[in-house]
Amino acid sequence: MKNTPVAQPDIDYRSLFKALPGSFIVLSPDFRIIEASEHYLSSTHTVGKQLIGKYLFDIFPESDVIERLGSKQVILKSLKHVLENKAADAIEALRFDVMLPDGRFAECYWDLCSKPVLDSSTGEIQHILHEVRDVTELVKKEHKTTSVQANYQEMNERFERIAKATSDVIWDWNLLTNQVWWNDGFTSLFGYLPSEIEPDATSWTSRIHPEDLDRVSHSIHHAIELGENKWNDTYRFRCADGSYKTIFDQGYIILNEQGQSVRMLGAMQDVTEKVKIEQQLKEQTEYTLKMLNALPLMTWTTTPDGAVNFYSQQWYEYTGSNFEEMRAWGWSNIIHPDDAEETARMWKKSISTGETFVGENRWKGKDGNYKWFLARSVPMRDSKGNIIMWVGSHTDIEDQKQMMAAIESSKERFKMLAESIPHIVWSGKPDGYVDYFNQQWYDYTKMTEEETLGLGWSPSLHPDDLQPTVDDWLSSMRTGQMYERELRLRDANTENYRWFLARALPIRDAAGNIITWYGTATDIHDQKVLREQVEASEKKFRFLTESIPQMVWSANPDGYIDYTNHRWFEYTKMDENSLGFGWAPAIHPDELDSLMSTWLNCVATGEKLEFQVRFQDTEAKTYRWFLLRAEPMYNDKKEIVKWFGTATDIHDQRLLQEQLQESEQKFRFLTESIPQMVWTANADGAVDYFNNRWINYTGLSLEESLGPEAWLKVLHPDDVEMALNRWLHSVHTGDYYEIEYRIRSSFSSSYRWFLGQGLPMRDNEGNVTKWFGTCTDIEDHKKAEEELLEKNIELERTNQDLDSFVYTASHDLKLPILNMAGIFEELTRVAEFKDPDAPKMINMFNRSLHQIQNTIDELSEVVKVQKAGRKELEYLDLQAITQDVLENLQHHIEGTQASITTNFSAAPYLYFTRPGLKSILYNLISNAIKYKSNEKPPVIHLNTKIKDNFVELQVSDNGIGLDLSKHHNKLFQMFRRFHNHVNGSGLGLYIVNRLLTNQGGYINIESQLNKGTTFYLYFKQKKA
Repeated sequence: MKNTPVAQPDIDYRSLFKALPGSFIVLSPDFRIIEASEHYLSSTHTVGKQLIGKYLFDIFPESDVIERLGSKQVILKSLKHVLENKAADAIEALRFDVMLPDGRFAECYWDLCSKPVLDSSTGEIQHILHEVRDVTELVKKEHKTTSVQANYQEMNERFERIAKATSDVIWDWNLLTNQVWWNDGFTSLFGYLPSEIEPDATSWTSRIHPEDLDRVSHSIHHAIELGENKWNDTYRFRCADGSYKTIFDQGYIILNEQGQSVRMLGAMQDVTEKVKIEQQLKEQTEYTLKMLNALPLMTWTTTPDGAVNFYSQQWYEYTGSNFEEMRAWGWSNIIHPDDAEETARMWKKSISTGETFVGENRWKGKDGNYKWFLARSVPMRDSKGNIIMWVGSHTDIEDQKQMMAAIESSKERFKMLAESIPHIVWSGKPDGYVDYFNQQWYDYTKMTEEETLGLGWSPSLHPDDLQPTVDDWLSSMRTGQMYERELRLRDANTENYRWFLARALPIRDAAGNIITWYGTATDIHDQKVLREQVEASEKKFRFLTESIPQMVWSANPDGYIDYTNHRWFEYTKMDENSLGFGWAPAIHPDELDSLMSTWLNCVATGEKLEFQVRFQDTEAKTYRWFLLRAEPMYNDKKEIVKWFGTATDIHDQRLLQEQLQESEQKFRFLTESIPQMVWTANADGAVDYFNNRWINYTGLSLEESLGPEAWLKVLHPDDVEMALNRWLHSVHTGDYYEIEYRIRSSFSSSYRWFLGQGLPMRDNEGNVTKWFGTCTDIEDHKKAEEELLEKNIELERTNQDLDSFVYTASHDLKLPILNMAGIFEELTRVAEFKDPDAPKMINMFNRSLHQIQNTIDELSEVVKVQKAGRKELEYLDLQAITQDVLENLQHHIEGTQASITTNFSAAPYLYFTRPGLKSILYNLISNAIKYKSNEKPPVIHLNTKIKDNFVELQVSDNGIGLDLSKHHNKLFQMFRRFHNHVNGSGLGLYIVNRLLTNQGGYINIESQLNKGTTFYLYFKQKKA
């Protein structure tokens, strides 16, 4: 017989799963709920939207009891066991209370079973099938039964202990004298001291409970008066501590020869506990009988010898009998004649052996018809193991019996059907023993029936599939779950293996017990190969879509979104409900209608989609701009079969674009507001913008002015080549563009001088992307500059003449002064002065001579300063120069204990002349030491900073300071001194200022009297 493929029905497995009669959920490996059956939702009082996608243990709140029991941890441990061992795991009768709609917790017990669903290709767990069964009623019944038995056992044990501990109180009552004697039992039982016991009958009557006294007194006197032999009664008797004991009191009456009652002898027994136990037993028996009557089946009890002494109400309702008819062995009259003998034999055997009785038999109802029942009876034993009663039940199994008969008939029909379909069909017993294969199996495997049955079919499996297949099959046997697995079977005709889909479902009776298994094995080899190819392609697609930084999505031809990569869910915080058209809540309201109409138009026309839209992070409630693009995929018939699209985050670009637009508007406004010509050019040097001032001045239109060289036409002919070469140099090198040229005015046709300047704008990598420039009218400045140049030339000549005069004067004066000093020194050495003021006059002459010599030296220093501006500049190590100066001043530093610190980290080098820098530092540091405070040693600090195009050198001290309000305008003049308590020429600050200004620098000063002074010296940096 040929294997011909049969079209598989298009089954909606999700709907089928939801409709399963059991309580099932499907979990991901991280225990999130993927799907739930309707029965599960009903049992747990939940709805699908509350569960799907949520972590299992976040769904169900714990009651205080469950938290103490640790039920969640038990479930979690079971699920982890499934993950770690890839094997099913079960939990029985676990308590986990369920919250009702009104917020209360219902006490519930569950049987749980978790089974792994493995990936057929990798063997890794894809899902966990988790089943729960509500066994609350069963567990509660077991608890009640256990409690009843425990109470019964406890009462028996208590009764035995009380019986052993009971001691009799013996008494002797003389009826003639009314004297009463008590034995020691009175003291030990009731707690009275011998001295507290009256000698007459009041020792008895005064302690009888008031409610019992009249009754007891009447009964005992009635017996005495009638001359009866014996009297007994039960009543309450007060103890020494005020409590009462219940006693059984029995006395014997002694008569004299005349038949008169003269004496009574008796004994009291403490039956307090016995009475309590009897009451409890009575209540317990009543409760047990009520419970048996409440059960939904026929129940009964018997004496140890098997005689029935109780039937539940259900028994009478079914049989229509009464207890008198059914007493003892009366049941034998309503059992089916064919079952009576065997049932009686089995029942007698159980009575004699004490074994549980179980039997299936037919019983006649009040309508005269017989029904099948499962009869079961178990013995109840006392603490010594003796049977004290039998408890039995009759369970209606009529439907089950009829079902079994129907199944047997169905099996025959099944075999006929199984032999006619082109699949391998088989059946098995509840324990998994395979007892039938159709002919398709034998034709394919060439195995015999003897080789196949049981687990004999296993050698036909591929070696790699053998153990997993057997394990799964045995697991289904244990759990009763549907069996399904893809496996390879050897084709005995070709010795090749082909893929089959094996499935098996259990058939159950009315009680839920498995009675048989039916299974099929369908050849899926061709579909499997094709599916693997599709899955490989799908994996590549999914890997690609999950790897790229954009959102990737696909849609059906009707526009229904059927897939998005994880980036959609990560950003929007939405779940799978956002597929289809469920994405709308994530769209900004301003774009939603437009996007929806655009998308539907694309779906209808096949046009490509391109749309900018804002997506919402639904948790943070924030939006970002995205660029949506989508294209359709066509089949051979030019029909759209799929849409593929992306969503790219353009939020930053969008904001940047808006900022650029705003910046452009501001730029345009600024360029039209300033009194200069403004222009821009691209990286290649082509001018792409002029403001209106250019157009108004040159008379050229904007179109005539744009381009790489159009602007040259309005330049003076003598300036064109120079201006173009300088511009091309800047374009090629990126150097700052600056040039002076003449531009023709459209008003007068004359030329005016302009300063052309341009700065490049660069990207992050340093590449020029744009040029921004201005043309500033410097005509007036140019004329003033020419006049200034002429004046500078004249001034330079004057300075040179002055320098020559100072040099000549200082040089010509030095020799006479030196000669005068020598002559005066010789005169004072050889001459004798008799005038008493002579030494004073000599000293005054020496000081004046020394002062003249210092003035000549300082004039020479001024000449040097003037000439220093023409010396070469170089980069000088500021720390090294400072150290040289400090060494020259070492004597003064040590003499004043001056503290001098430096910090040149910001600018360690200065571009200056070496002699000039030494002179500046020497003057400022020596002045700080010279003009120190008399109250504290000098503290001097030098440091540097960068300020725009200058290096700022700060020299600060804590000296006596200056009064700037008086001397500010005189600080840098020659021969200006502001303190007369120390020697000086007044040229130091003049020299410092002159050295700085000669090189384009300047100096500022801050000072406070008696606090100190800070000099800020600004050295111009060399241009790069």
